[in-house]
Amino acid sequence: MHAFRRYLAEFIGTFIVVFIAAGAIVADVFLTHTRLADSFGPLGIVAAYGLAVALAMLAVMPISGAHLNPVLSISAYVARRLSLSEAGGYVLAQVAGAVVAAFLLRAIMPKSAFDFASGGAPGLAAGVSVLQGTAVEVVLTFFLTFTFWAVFVDERGPRAVAPFAVGLAVIVGGLAGSAFSGAAMNPVRWLGPALASTHVSNWLIWTVGPLLGGLLGSLAYESLFLSEFPARPSGTLDGEEEEEEEEEEEELETEAPVVVTPPIEPRSPEV
Repeated sequence: MHAFRRYLAEFIGTFIVVFIAAGAIVADVFLTHTRLADSFGPLGIVAAYGLAVALAMLAVMPISGAHLNPVLSISAYVARRLSLSEAGGYVLAQVAGAVVAAFLLRAIMPKSAFDFASGGAPGLAAGVSVLQGTAVEVVLTFFLTFTFWAVFVDERGPRAVAPFAVGLAVIVGGLAGSAFSGAAMNPVRWLGPALASTHVSNWLIWTVGPLLGGLLGSLAYESLFLSEFPARPSGTLDGEEEEEEEEEEEELETEAPVVVTPPIEPRSPEV
């Protein structure tokens, strides 16, 4: 049951991220091409993606550790912080959340705007090769994963602001790379909208690129900064582990302290 709750949290969190990130693109297209009104533009789209990541992570962090990205879950498995079954469950939940979000967007958004925006799927800019687009995704995802390891996995990281740090990494990554590759930094951010809009070309850019960058980022942080310091298993404590820790603390508090009485020295007889 506990594992199911973790997977459900990943499903909901990833649903939020993909729905907001892709929905912002469709909404921007609707404003500019359908209503001929001012839109929030590329900066608004990037900000929506980053804020969605931050808020979704903040919501599910106590339950699942807030991966919301197959790259982070696979990297945690490679770093031996998740078991194979846990990583597989995380990835399946993330894929399902992204696909459901994208098809819901397709069902409720105006068809003309959804089709024109390719469902909000990231795209390769004209004049940018597949290799260049993949390289952009590698670098941006390296930065994202490195940040996640620093604030979520490393015990010394600022855990209280961790979701906002990762969201900020998404925003600045989007500012640097969205014009070239869409700056997905997350395979399911591309997969869900791509399936819903049937635009699945150049899939290597948004699958191999983020995966390679994520593995490099996590392994770099592991080898450079975590070789001599402790780390959280995957950015979270399981509920069972938390309960055990609370029980141990209660036992320590209820144990009566042992008072050691110093020996009394015999008084010398008075003369």
